[in-house]
Amino acid sequence: MNLRLLKVDTEGVIGVGSVVKFKLNRTRHVGEVFSVRSGKDPKIEVIMYDKRLRPQIKGQGSFHIRTIRQSACKLIDENFKFKRSDDYAIGDVVMLKRRASTKYGVIIGFHHPDGLSSTSHENGYNGTDMIDCVEIDKRGLRRKRTLTGDIKRFESTPDKLTICEVDLWNRTGPKIITR
Repeated sequence: MNLRLLKVDTEGVIGVGSVVKFKLNRTRHVGEVFSVRSGKDPKIEVIMYDKRLRPQIKGQGSFHIRTIRQSACKLIDENFKFKRSDDYAIGDVVMLKRRASTKYGVIIGFHHPDGLSSTSHENGYNGTDMIDCVEIDKRGLRRKRTLTGDIKRFESTPDKLTICEVDLWNRTGPKIITR
């Protein structure tokens, strides 16, 4: 996503839950405010977003957080909706629909159909690679296994896959919701 296209709100006040854009080391970044420190020079703590406008997560599972001066941030308009494109990333939950059968899975990798090296891991999905998935149950999100105990896998092209969302707070347990 081009961060220059994000609409800026000049009249709003930056508070907890606001989405802001700012510069660090000459590069533009976007993040969500989760703490505001008052004082002579007010500062805010921000959960950093990546270029796909998803929270950045460190290796330990915690969010990538920065502290920034409030004057260096610009508030993004609250009515602006992030346009989620169908970019595929490792860990996305997807649905594969072939004729009458439907499978659900989690993306675990990419590979080029001709055996060439893939750039999808470093630069995001490039549109030509095959997508490797582990098959999961629609309810409970458990990995499916074969009779011998091996994990079921499948691969597909992007035109047959649909990205899904997961409702973790459903009253009957985790549930996959198609967009």
